[in-house]
Amino acid sequence: MLMAKGEAHFRKTVTHLGPYSICALLTTLVLLFAFQGQAIIKEPLVIAMLAVPILIQVFFNSGLAYLLNRRLGVAHCVAGPSSLIGASNFFELAVATAISLFGFHSGAALATVVGVLIEVPVMLLVVGVVNRSQHWYEAKHSIKGPRV
Repeated sequence: MLMAKGEAHFRKTVTHLGPYSICALLTTLVLLFAFQGQAIIKEPLVIAMLAVPILIQVFFNSGLAYLLNRRLGVAHCVAGPSSLIGASNFFELAVATAISLFGFHSGAALATVVGVLIEVPVMLLVVGVVNRSQHWYEAKHSIKGPRV
């Protein structure tokens, strides 16, 4: 499409499809929760075994990225997003892959459901920490804006 109709047409199409992609993702998640709801309720130990490594990974990666950015003198407005991007698991891709390869009833689909359930609140918690620690972050080197 890009080569045939040009970049302007491509951007217009992507903008037009944006709301549909969000609806498709939400529909997929609703179906996943519907198919995996019983497994979540019946097997809390399995859910915990899936959730704990995700929690550790998100906190460790976001904390490491945030601290390294501070140590390197990167501005807070760059460090915050980079710590979140570094800690993200891109569960949207994992959901699509698990369903297409293994189906809605698979263990892989269950893992992606748990991932979505855990990652979203944890990432919101990390956002809160990053926002509340801005004064601490900037105090070390008096960093106020993007580094040039």
